Amino acid sequence: MTTEASQRSNHPKSICLAVLNPGGRDTPVDYSDGPGEYQPGIHPPINYHAYAAATRGKFFDSVSEVLKEDRFDVVLVLIRRRVKVSLKAIQALKNKGRKVWVAWKEAGPYQITEQLNSSKILSHYQEILALADGVLSPCSILPPRWGWISAADFSHKTRFIPTPYPVEFPQWDFSTPVAERQGVMIGTREFFAPLRNHLRTLAEAARLCALTGEKVTVINGDKSAGRKILRQLEESFPESRLQIIDRPLAYDDYLHLMASHRLVFQLDRGSIPGQVAGDALLCRTLCAGGNSAIEELTFPDLCDDSRLSLSQALEKINQALSHSSNYQNAVDASQSLASEEVSYTAVAQQLYDFMQHLDQHD
Repeated sequence: MTTEASQRSNHPKSICLAVLNPGGRDTPVDYSDGPGEYQPGIHPPINYHAYAAATRGKFFDSVSEVLKEDRFDVVLVLIRRRVKVSLKAIQALKNKGRKVWVAWKEAGPYQITEQLNSSKILSHYQEILALADGVLSPCSILPPRWGWISAADFSHKTRFIPTPYPVEFPQWDFSTPVAERQGVMIGTREFFAPLRNHLRTLAEAARLCALTGEKVTVINGDKSAGRKILRQLEESFPESRLQIIDRPLAYDDYLHLMASHRLVFQLDRGSIPGQVAGDALLCRTLCAGGNSAIEELTFPDLCDDSRLSLSQALEKINQALSHSSNYQNAVDASQSLASEEVSYTAVAQQLYDFMQHLDQHD
């Protein structure tokens, strides 16, 4: 551990992470002063950036830049599709005595399976698991063990810790008054990604629209092909009840759009970290229907945890939308859970506890 990191670690519940996407294209962001405010052109402090932001660390794309600073307790290296690039970064950091954790950049279990698609990549992956001091998963389904690392060692140094969201910071409260919210926003936007279940989501949204009278908003993520399908699907909705956003939105515009809706609906079955649900938390609105980690933690009564049929889930959604008190209670409950489970404060504590766990068994 470096001198500065060692001095700071004497203070309880303190951890500072560097997050490294080796060879990435995102502008490095320093979070020494916290998440700050939204700035156009700068990656918002969500997803993997948020691990750095929650610990007042920094996001990097270069090993050499990480090595210029001594204030980090741990460097979290993202495992990219080009797995060898990540392996080389880990080797360079370990050679300089840095403590290294790893996490898959595309971390859903199906995404990881798609990336481990050759014996060479599997060989690189087993080296990564052996070198890493810790393995972090933003998904509740942990990444697979592979190679010579024992099951006991892998279990010891692997942990699910959700991606944090700055729900405790007023500048990241994008909510609008409840009385001004209308309609349902579709959380998915890709017709041709099977696990997103985008087509079925829209079909069920049409049914929900007919049941509740709420308008439905969808963002087209598939250009001309998506536009053609959406125009056909309009016939399934009551007249003028499907609003199609046919252009990409800046992140703050996207959040303001989401915040104007009473609920975000999706049937994503990818078991992913859950940015859409996290965005809904920043908007102080509800998210329903998916099975991401954030949904399971903060919207347990509305997510797909395999206990409810789709009809039962739609009935719960209808109840939340139809009664103002039910809606406000559901929003309040989700915000309370967010504070306990996925806020910057909560996740920084989880990261610190994980570091302590690993240090105690070295």
